[in-house]
Amino acid sequence: MPDKDSKDDLAGAKKRVSDHLLPLDFISGVGTSGSGLTVYLTRALAPAEEQKVKKILDSEASGKPVEFVKTGEFKAS
Repeated sequence: MPDKDSKDDLAGAKKRVSDHLLPLDFISGVGTSGSGLTVYLTRALAPAEEQKVKKILDSEASGKPVEFVKTGEFKAS
């Protein structure tokens, strides 16, 4: 089970990553799962988009496990 410091660190990484990724139209959300981050995609990424996302993750959440989940867009019902 992650300790409080690692949870705080993960929350900080999520915030930093979210600030950069959520404005992108192909990202529908960013979450945490266990000791890593989950990036929710609206669709499959083009190679240039994938490279951009990985660059952001490397700079803002280096060393954190990341899972990508294609969910489509989230819409209020």
